[in-house]
Amino acid sequence: MNASGAGEGDGSELWTVGGPTGRQRDGQASVDWDRWSPERPGYDEWARQWVQKMLDEGRIEELRSAACTGTVLARIRLMELYAEQGNIEEVRKLVRTEKKNRQLEILLTDTLVGTTAGQDSLEAAVAVMKVRLDALERDAREELIELLRAQDRIEETIAILQARPQDTDYTGWHLLVHLLLLQGRIEEVRTMAADTTRRYARNLVTGAFVEQGRIEELRALDAHGFELSRALDGLGRVDEAIAAMQECLDANEPHAYDFLIKLLVKHERVDQALTTLESRSHDPFNVLSTPSVDVARLLDEHGRPEEAIRILRTRGHAHEQLAALLAARGRINEAVQEFDRAMTEHEHQSVIDRLVGAQAGLLIEYGHIDELRTRAETGHREYGVRLAAYLAEPDRTS
Repeated sequence: MNASGAGEGDGSELWTVGGPTGRQRDGQASVDWDRWSPERPGYDEWARQWVQKMLDEGRIEELRSAACTGTVLARIRLMELYAEQGNIEEVRKLVRTEKKNRQLEILLTDTLVGTTAGQDSLEAAVAVMKVRLDALERDAREELIELLRAQDRIEETIAILQARPQDTDYTGWHLLVHLLLLQGRIEEVRTMAADTTRRYARNLVTGAFVEQGRIEELRALDAHGFELSRALDGLGRVDEAIAAMQECLDANEPHAYDFLIKLLVKHERVDQALTTLESRSHDPFNVLSTPSVDVARLLDEHGRPEEAIRILRTRGHAHEQLAALLAARGRINEAVQEFDRAMTEHEHQSVIDRLVGAQAGLLIEYGHIDELRTRAETGHREYGVRLAAYLAEPDRTS
């Protein structure tokens, strides 16, 4: 039986460790940290499954209705289906439901002219990729670039995007930056970064430089230390990335403390992470900040659970994790008391309910059934619920 009281929708995801979450290390962790920070499927994945179900069951009219009322994934998948069938008019109709993006319609119309069923699957694929770009769908840009590169049509696409700059929206501009970089037209991209008519210009170009690890270009743009650190980290230049983030911290940049610790944890710089954590005083009111939990997890995974316990006792709000660590070290009474103490500190009933459930799970996991019975008789109803569920399991005689 899973003894974890943390679960979907209970807020425990706030404690997910940044960087190496879920990755197995060679160290011997005392507890399974991931059980306290469960991942849950996002909306995109749910929508993707729903759309696929509609397609599998042939419920095209329902899918069309969803597409026309704003469900982006439904619109994208339906466009792909029509493009595969060569039904270009239906593709155009769906594009026109996105009234704010006239440029996308122009691009699609130009690309689809002369396309008929079974004659040019590449043209249909390119058209669909551009539709997916409109929704900023993950991987669509890269797939489109590869398609165009395979046909040596990158300059053609650049020309289309540059022909009507006044109509080119963020998505088209984003694609243009990357295609120019692909062609080595770096001066044009630098010029685009200085475009004062687009508030996103500099950030978009900087982001492209970060993605491609163009360190010197970032320095020339006087990029923020966060961006420079991210680019250096992506290139494997970890020490330089840490140094850039340390500069941000020294300059008292907002969030630099959290980001530096996450970077150190990601690369398992245990002592550096601990030193950085303890270089700042603990803010007991910042319950959403995760550095303490991140470092505690790293310490535990590197065979230093007592230090992890100390950190969580003095600098954290992670009651479940602290209790789990204490119990794993044989300190069951302290673990139970940690939950009791936490319950007295919280006023919100939903938090108390979660803590009770986690405490009950821990008592079951470590065989303290008599104490659970006592609590079920005198305390929160969740104790009784957990006890009944435990006793109802097969082969339970006591």
